[in-house]
Amino acid sequence: MISLTDEQKSVVYHPIGNHAKVLAVAGSGKTSTLVYRIKHLILEQQTKPANIQILMFNKLARQQFKEKMTKIGIPLQQQPKVATFHSFAYGVVQKLMREGKMAEHWNFWIDSKEETARITLKRVIASLEKDSEIPANSIDIEEAYQAIQLWKGSLIPPPRAGYKGNKLLPRIYELYEEERIKTQGLTYDDFIPITIAFFEHHPKLLEQYNRNLQHLIVDEYQDVNYGQQRLIELLAANNADVMVVGDDDQTIYEWRGARPNYIIREFQSIFTNKPVKLYKLSRSFRFGAVIAQCAHNSIAFNRNRVSKSLISDDLKKPAHIILFEQSSNQDMDTNKALTEQVVTLVKNNGVPPSQIIVLCRMYAQLSGIEAEFMNKKIPYRIVGQKPFFKRREITVLLDYIWLSIHYHDPVTEQTKKKFLNIANTPNRMLTKTSLEESMNLALLKEKTLSEALESLIINADYSLNNRQKTKVLKLIKTFEQASKQIVSQKPTDVLLTDLVSSIDYFAHFDAYYGKGELSFDRKENILNFIEYVKKVDFSPSELLAHVATLDTTRGAPEDQQIVMTTIFRTKGLEFDYVIIPNCNEGYMPNLYTTNNQIFDTSGNIKEPEPSSTIESERRLFYVAITRAKKAVYIGTTTLRKNSRPSRFIDEIQYNPTVKIMGTLQRIAQGEENAKHKFLSLVTQFAGIKSVMRSLLSHYLIELKDQSLIKEVTSIVASSHETPFKYRIPYSSLPPEETTNKHEQHLHAAWNEINQ
Repeated sequence: MISLTDEQKSVVYHPIGNHAKVLAVAGSGKTSTLVYRIKHLILEQQTKPANIQILMFNKLARQQFKEKMTKIGIPLQQQPKVATFHSFAYGVVQKLMREGKMAEHWNFWIDSKEETARITLKRVIASLEKDSEIPANSIDIEEAYQAIQLWKGSLIPPPRAGYKGNKLLPRIYELYEEERIKTQGLTYDDFIPITIAFFEHHPKLLEQYNRNLQHLIVDEYQDVNYGQQRLIELLAANNADVMVVGDDDQTIYEWRGARPNYIIREFQSIFTNKPVKLYKLSRSFRFGAVIAQCAHNSIAFNRNRVSKSLISDDLKKPAHIILFEQSSNQDMDTNKALTEQVVTLVKNNGVPPSQIIVLCRMYAQLSGIEAEFMNKKIPYRIVGQKPFFKRREITVLLDYIWLSIHYHDPVTEQTKKKFLNIANTPNRMLTKTSLEESMNLALLKEKTLSEALESLIINADYSLNNRQKTKVLKLIKTFEQASKQIVSQKPTDVLLTDLVSSIDYFAHFDAYYGKGELSFDRKENILNFIEYVKKVDFSPSELLAHVATLDTTRGAPEDQQIVMTTIFRTKGLEFDYVIIPNCNEGYMPNLYTTNNQIFDTSGNIKEPEPSSTIESERRLFYVAITRAKKAVYIGTTTLRKNSRPSRFIDEIQYNPTVKIMGTLQRIAQGEENAKHKFLSLVTQFAGIKSVMRSLLSHYLIELKDQSLIKEVTSIVASSHETPFKYRIPYSSLPPEETTNKHEQHLHAAWNEINQ
């Protein structure tokens, strides 16, 4: 048996007949705590396994939980049911089919058939475009698919579906559902709404599930959406003791429907039939005191949270946060410095690449460090997105360059393919039929792209209206200008800059995605790509050849590749080393963040209010740095005009925290001469109350050095709290004004490249 802390034991021996809310900080051993709770219920309280239901969020967590139950000695036949929310609802749907309450001939669009849902959605959108019910190229397939998932997660059917962004999406949802039902398809997202509908309208069915249920345990409760919350309420009824476990500080999926207020305040107001006991698991086994305190300093700025400590369980454990800051008067490139750090870790220190993760808030944040990895020949892969040079916003630009090079050459199949790729990006309202006919005719008659575009305007068979003709004329002008620049050997970054301006590319993203996160990410990636092109200094033809041969993995096996991905994809995971590049305002926090856009037009579904943007973003930063076991490396850059380091770097109070906690670690490791330095630092930074509170409430008590406690207490008692100040007064800007500042930053960067 592992040694449980007093906090963990309180949860394990939580009294029967009470609900429990367990707030567990990052790395606090909540899984171990829960499996010992199960062992206590089954082996000591003689609770039947069938009377316990455990709900988790994903298959991996479910599998690990079951393995841990076996490991601590709960026999397989005595283990309770462990399900994900979706697998539980899937089981209910299968039962309904077996009992004839639902037709049996449904097709399950899950696992290997999950893509069927997207194919169906694409077919629906194409049909609406063909019937001119929606404009061509006006729908982002992923945005539409996510909206449908969110509506279903919030139990909102098509007649009541509202959307704060693209007003066409509710109509697409309506037709998608008609098509799905007609083809008898069921996705993971359908299981919970179906289950809840049957439970609410068939009390006897619900009774089969909750009549004997004595204990309902829900993991990662901070991530539940409206539908999952409703399922918990129905299962619990008036019988079960409900224990929910999670961390409001790690609610990072609000864009998926999660709401931190369920765990912060809604739980105790919903489950009122029994007393609710609050527990806090505040000790982390994952990292040392430097990371723990910096993370705590940052998240404490959030107002909508439950106050709790974040304490390292092992004072001796080494932990570091290392900051690389770059300004316009410094030669150091922080992406280069971070890359050198990776080389040192892998080659000199023997760290397995699988224990290093590069994390971002948005994928555009990675392009600088990607370029440095390629320069250093470090194998890497992006999870959840393509490398920066293969993203569509870049491949479209590269196709414009290729077509400009071959503008006066006879049209080939490659010309046709690339032209069709860019013809409506940005949207020129040209029909696919007209475009293909013009290209096919040019192929047949061996005409150039220049001649084909002129024919598109002149030939009445193509039936272009005046607006379309004007757009084609502007496209011709774009190609002619680019062709001349290529012949005159203008620098390729200048060519790209002029292309972006000529086609009004930035306005295209704003029109397509709105002035939000999706548009901002793409525009930033373009700016970063142009900066990369400026550095490599290739001619247009050389650049195309260079990009075509790039392989970020360099053929290395997966365990030898460094993973780069977003913070959203790593919650619940841990790594020895975390790297955060370009930790700047605009990226972290991203004030263009797009919250959950869906709503119920009838007002029947009333979900808790979402967090403010800055609080949601701060949680992301908190989750990022708490993935690390040994060290976090953070890079910033202020080389662009109006760019500045993230406010979160100020909030972790980097210098005093690293110095004090690092020296404390040396004391814990037995360095007696570190005490003098420690007291000097405490005297210098005694006004930082959050750090002093952790020292006096936890760490110094564990050192059991009474003289040190007395000296620190005396120093702190005579000090005055230091007012917190940002280096730049971020907090003085309201959100909308801050967003405008970022828009100015984007334009300033654009102007800088133009110069």
